[in-house]
Amino acid sequence: MPTLQNSPRKKIKMKPKITTIPSSALRQPPPPRRSVDGSDLNMLSKGGNSNIRMFGDLNSRTRPYYSRRCKRVSSTNIQSLPDELLFHILVRLQADYLCDRARLVCRRWYHIIHSHAFVSTHLQHSTYGLLLSSIYGGDHPIFVTVTEGRIQTFEFSYKCRKYLMGSCNGLAMGINHNGWAFVHIINPATKQPFVLPSFSGQIVYNMPAGIAYAATSMEYKVAVSYMAHMPPDSPSVALGLAILTAGVDNSWRYVRVEHLSMPATSLVLEIPFITEGFMHWATEEKTTVLTLDVETEILTVSEVPLPKSYCMKTRKYYLSTGRSLSLLVACENFLWELWEMKPETREWMKLVADIKLGAQKCRLQQFAGGDNDVLEAVGWVKYPEVLALHFMGKRCSRTCIFYNLDTHEINSTELSLPCEAFHAVVHKNSLMWLS
Repeated sequence: MPTLQNSPRKKIKMKPKITTIPSSALRQPPPPRRSVDGSDLNMLSKGGNSNIRMFGDLNSRTRPYYSRRCKRVSSTNIQSLPDELLFHILVRLQADYLCDRARLVCRRWYHIIHSHAFVSTHLQHSTYGLLLSSIYGGDHPIFVTVTEGRIQTFEFSYKCRKYLMGSCNGLAMGINHNGWAFVHIINPATKQPFVLPSFSGQIVYNMPAGIAYAATSMEYKVAVSYMAHMPPDSPSVALGLAILTAGVDNSWRYVRVEHLSMPATSLVLEIPFITEGFMHWATEEKTTVLTLDVETEILTVSEVPLPKSYCMKTRKYYLSTGRSLSLLVACENFLWELWEMKPETREWMKLVADIKLGAQKCRLQQFAGGDNDVLEAVGWVKYPEVLALHFMGKRCSRTCIFYNLDTHEINSTELSLPCEAFHAVVHKNSLMWLS
C-alpha cells in the first residue's frame, strides 16, 4: 500500500470582488425626515403644504448646507428691534428707571427717551399715585402706586430740601427753608430744578405754592399766597394771591380778591389741592372751598353740602383725586361719606356707596398704637379703589395703611418718620419738564 506523504499547502490569493453601483443609485434622495407628529417632511416640501418652511431647504437643495464661517445673529437681541417697537416698549417703564438706567444703555436709547414725542406719550401712559415727602426736608420722597392690581412703593433718588407741596403731571412745587427766593419746580424722577422769579413786594410772610396746567393755552401756572406791605411803604399788611406762567413770565401778577370775603380770602394761607386745571383751598374748620381756574385766573367760592348730623367736631378730609376734589365726612370712626366736586360747575355730588370699614375693624386696629386712636385719611393712591390711611393717637405711628375698597385687601409700609411728619400729594411719575 503506498505511503501518503503530507505535501505543503499552497496559498491561494483571493481577488477582491468589485461591485459596480449604478449611477442612478447615487442620485437617490435622502431618507425621509420625520416631524414631531410623524409626518414625512420631504413630501410636505414637495407640495404637501406650502406653509411649512424646511430648515435645510436653502436654494432648493435636498441636503442642508453648512459653513463654519457663517454666524447666525440672535433674533432675541433687543437692539435688532426697529425704533418704533423699541419706543412702545420703553414708554411702559417707570420714569425713575428710565432716567437712572435705561437712558444710559446707549445713545440710541438716550435720544428716544429724551424726544418730545416720548415724553408726551409717557405722560399719557402714567397713572396717578401718592407722593409722600417729609415736612422737615432732607429725605427721599416715597411714591406709592398701583400696578397690575398690586401696591408698589419705592423711594426716589432725589433728596428734598423741604417737603413737596403740590404736583401736576410729574412737576412738583418745592420751597427751601430760606423762604420765597428759593421757590422752585422739580421733577423727582429727572431731578432737574426750575427756579422761579423772586417776588418784588415787601414780604411779611409767604406760604407754599401750587402748580396747575392750563390745557387750552398749554401752559403751567404757579400761584403763591402772600402777606405783604401794599404799597411797600405802607404799614398795613395785605393778604392775597400772586400768579405767573412758568417759563414765560419774569414777574408775578396779582389775582383779584376784592370780591371775596375776608374768611374766604384767608383760605389762601392753606396748602392748595391740585386738580386738572384748578387749585382748591379748603380747611376742616370751614364749610367753603376757594377755587382758582388757572385758565381764566378767577377765584370763586363754593359751599360744601354736609349731612344733617354735621357739627364742628365732625372730621372732614379734603383729598385730591388728580382729576377732581373729593371730600370724606366721618360719620363714625369706621364709616365715611364720600363726596366729589365737579370743577367746572363747583357742584358737589354724593356718591352712592359710603366707605364702610366696620367689617375690617379688627384687621385695621392691629396697626393702631392704642384703643383711642382715630383712623384718618391720608390720600388716594388710586381713586376710588385704594385709599391711604393712618392712625392718629398719643403714640406716633410710622405705619401707613393702604386699603382696597373693592377687594378689601390691606397693605402697609413702615415710614422713616411718623405719618404726621409726611405731606401727601397726588403725583404722576413722568418725564415732564419745562423747556
